[in-house]
Amino acid sequence: MLRKTVLPILLSLTLGLGPHAATADDLDDADGAESGLVSGDGFGDAQTQDVDQPGSKGDYSDIMDDVDAVIDAMDDAMGGGGPPGSDALRRRSPTSANTQQSPQPEIPQGPRTPSPIVVELFTAQGCDACPPAEEMMGNLKGRRDVLVLSWHVDYWDYLGWSDSFARPEFSIRQKGYNLSRGARSLFTPQVIVAGETAIDNPNPAALMTAVKQEMAEGDHVAISRRSDGARSEIELSPLTNLPGDIAIQLIRYLPARSVEVGSGENAGKNLEMHNVVVSADELSRWDGRAPLRLTVTLGAGRSADLPEDTRHALIVQEMRGARPGEIFATVRLD
Repeated sequence: MLRKTVLPILLSLTLGLGPHAATADDLDDADGAESGLVSGDGFGDAQTQDVDQPGSKGDYSDIMDDVDAVIDAMDDAMGGGGPPGSDALRRRSPTSANTQQSPQPEIPQGPRTPSPIVVELFTAQGCDACPPAEEMMGNLKGRRDVLVLSWHVDYWDYLGWSDSFARPEFSIRQKGYNLSRGARSLFTPQVIVAGETAIDNPNPAALMTAVKQEMAEGDHVAISRRSDGARSEIELSPLTNLPGDIAIQLIRYLPARSVEVGSGENAGKNLEMHNVVVSADELSRWDGRAPLRLTVTLGAGRSADLPEDTRHALIVQEMRGARPGEIFATVRLD
């Protein structure tokens, strides 16, 4: 018999994408060893670049929260599914949250939803090796079994062009992936498949091999979904033994954008960009033992402040301390 511990969360966030300046830190472990930042030169050799000057950001309109997320954790009636003294769900609000105590009415459970493989591209408008990788993402993003996400890093800004979508936290995400796999440098462009497989200077053959390998693993989490207009009830159920620290993340991205680069390595080029991430927020933590139910309503907040074509996705991802790990499930919300 299950009992439900209801932990509703109304997220009320202001996600600033205003001016900022930062440089990328060298990748190092606790011993302080140093390395350079590496950029692919087309599809040939790599070049090491030292980063010692800050870049400046252009203004980008603030992203206001546009999602209500009510999260229910279900655990065993006799003391819960987690270890003694813990809850099946450990909630951590990304910035601020107004917590309601009244549960939302339930939508009947929906059909099983397949989980696409997440392909993350770490890129920059100022990187002359990145346009071919961007083109690959454009060719791939139409597939329903793959979710492409392009994260623009800020450590290229010092070369003369400030990337309008770059944020320091996106560079930190890439750094976390590379530290987890023991890498000593950052490579641009770089693709991470399902949070596990890193491909520096990607080519179509290597990318599709990695995607097919992830598909062959099968599902780690069963996803059921029932939608009623803008509101969806999603249930995540573990199918395998999962690690005990999993983040439920809300990703907002723009399906397509173009920019004419005025300076730097891509000066004079018109760059096409695909599924450009503009924000990533952690909704909750989950221990992966008992089912987790999320009721998500799009357009519930100040969605008028968002570009009309903004898209949303949920990512269910292992956390290794502060570093991202394997992605177990993904849900497109619109």
